[in-house]
Amino acid sequence: MRTLQIARFTLLAAALASAAGCAGDPTSPTGTGQNASVGVESPVAQREFTGDADVYYVSFSLRELSGNAGATIKAIDLSFGNGVTATFGPERATAAHISAGKAVSVADLNVPGSVISRATSVQIRVLLTDDRGQDSTSLAAAAVTSTYVLSGRITNKATGRPVSGARVAVTFGGASGRSVTTDATGAYVLRRIPVGPVSFTITAAGFPTVTRTATMDGNVTVDVALE
Repeated sequence: MRTLQIARFTLLAAALASAAGCAGDPTSPTGTGQNASVGVESPVAQREFTGDADVYYVSFSLRELSGNAGATIKAIDLSFGNGVTATFGPERATAAHISAGKAVSVADLNVPGSVISRATSVQIRVLLTDDRGQDSTSLAAAAVTSTYVLSGRITNKATGRPVSGARVAVTFGGASGRSVTTDATGAYVLRRIPVGPVSFTITAAGFPTVTRTATMDGNVTVDVALE
């Protein structure tokens, strides 16, 4: 009789263990059955004055924090403090699916704005569905900082002709490390330069390197004649 009771207890324990295993999601890397948890990291919002209008740029990263399940981005909503709103699809991220414990980046979501009513903040709302079918929303906010355009033309002082292919590189300031090359007309444009002083160099074949400075408190034009 005692042997029969032990056998029944063993079968009951096995059945309970099997039921518990079925209750969890077999796709879970850890077997915990927990849902994904996605956070918005390092949000950055910039406003660029282009002359006739403002353009807002928003970038951030999405990281799955639980390590239990991944999640798929459904939509990204931006709401600016001046009432401007915009919605973007998952294709704006480096990957629509965020694997468990991993991150994807979302860069340069751009939204046109009005110079009459400028926004100083933005709310970020990301709609997601995790691998278990659970919907969730991740939220973040960021202050909007001002940026401007640095542009000009590079010419040959002796001939007055444009110098194409010259490299214009920012060496000091918030955009340090950024560079462009001049086009066939000698023109260059460096966009989204943060407010403040900058230094930049102009390097072209056959000419010595030249350094110039500017203060970015608005869009700035600096023409340089190489000699």
